[in-house]
Amino acid sequence: MQTKFNAFEKILIQRINTFTVNTFKTVISPFSKISRKLFEKKNIHTIIGILIFLSAISIALLPNLISTGTTLIYTRNTNVKVVEEIKLVTEKSIRLPVDLFIITQGYHFLHPAIDFAAVKGSPVYPITPGTVILVSFGRFGYGNHVVVDHGNGLKSLYAHLSKIEVKEGEVLEKDSIIGLIGSTGWSTGPHLHFQVWEDNKLVNPRAFFEGYFGKRLASTK
Repeated sequence: MQTKFNAFEKILIQRINTFTVNTFKTVISPFSKISRKLFEKKNIHTIIGILIFLSAISIALLPNLISTGTTLIYTRNTNVKVVEEIKLVTEKSIRLPVDLFIITQGYHFLHPAIDFAAVKGSPVYPITPGTVILVSFGRFGYGNHVVVDHGNGLKSLYAHLSKIEVKEGEVLEKDSIIGLIGSTGWSTGPHLHFQVWEDNKLVNPRAFFEGYFGKRLASTK
């Protein structure tokens, strides 16, 4: 039984060898000759050399290019974010002196201010942080009024207050309460007479606020 199996095994091996030789002759051998002739040409060597060189350069530079591109995108997005944050801070640094009001008189030659009519006793705020440089109590003119120096040539006046909550030399934050709406001095009703100076020159408060807020100043009541 073992002898028969060995004879069969030998026949199978011979057939496999024959098939391999025939396959090599018909397929592999011609392909090998063509490849050998092709690679013997000088131009092919040059092209392959260039391709290998370019591949090496690409592998070396690609990570840096990707990193640089990512950095540029990140930097651009960061710059946009920083610009938006600066704009946001600028807008929030200026506020209206009264929350709810009706503008009853605007800026003109005989009235270099804006009148904000509001409920008597409503709080009055500085338009931006600053230092109180004048506190005055009176029965005429501006009545009870306060002047705040905000620095950089910017000053503001808050007049006709029923009560003053600050003193000269006091440093104010944006949400500090200067006083309360009233009708002291030459006034026909509860309102805030508000003036602004830039570099010691009176300016139109409406234009001042609209320049910062980027929108038309309107009554909020």
